[in-house]
Amino acid sequence: MLSACVAPARNLEELIIQDSTYLDPVSMVPYSGRVIRHFPGEDSLLQLEATLRGGTWEGELTVYHESGRVRYQGEMSGGAQCGGWIENENATEPETVYQAITEDLESLVIYPECPDG
Repeated sequence: MLSACVAPARNLEELIIQDSTYLDPVSMVPYSGRVIRHFPGEDSLLQLEATLRGGTWEGELTVYHESGRVRYQGEMSGGAQCGGWIENENATEPETVYQAITEDLESLVIYPECPDG
């Protein structure tokens, strides 16, 4: 049986920001890898999970409400939003599936197409 090793996510607060680039504080090299951030004072509540490549946002980025519901979710390329995004301001889960689908459609925002790669 083969198992893939996945590097643990790094806390975004540990990195240094210089000219909009996230750097490893020891090497001062642009950071590449998974990052997370928790709500202040709430180590068990995830606020953000994403990936940085060369210190810049790349790939899927998800930001949560304190309720755990997705607030923003979509793809990043070279630090810019691309493709379809959910931008949901409502922190409360809808009561019905119909309401959930309606809210998801109403919160959908389309950015320029993501480049292939």
